[in-house]
Amino acid sequence: MSIYYVKSDSDNQFPDKDTTPVLEPADGLRAVNIPTTSVQYFLRYWWMYAFKGDGSQEVTAPGNLPNLDIDYLQGLIDKEGETIQGLQTALGSATKAQVEAQKQFVTTQEQFQKQFVGLSQQIVAVQKQIAAKAE
Repeated sequence: MSIYYVKSDSDNQFPDKDTTPVLEPADGLRAVNIPTTSVQYFLRYWWMYAFKGDGSQEVTAPGNLPNLDIDYLQGLIDKEGETIQGLQTALGSATKAQVEAQKQFVTTQEQFQKQFVGLSQQIVAVQKQIAAKAE
């Protein structure tokens, strides 16, 4: 159990929404016991918890909150799954782009080699013509 201190609303039925729970007692604040497994939800939705009675440290969670243990963990798993899927997609795209760039590089390199060979042959032919005219 964790003890939090909250300010009551004007009807003394719920914690005041305009304040936040604190860990230290103070004037005007009411102590409430929160099960360790419910702390995450309580800290998110403290104003929705109802006091069980005058002066009681017990609160009742609203019925519209899903089960903390399963829902909270499933939410974390889902978020991590989305992150991993996004990273895998990005990695796949990057890998495809890298493969395409490598193919383009090889093609361009082959074209340059062919042009170099063609120019080298032309230079040799011109040199032969010049040498033949010089004789």
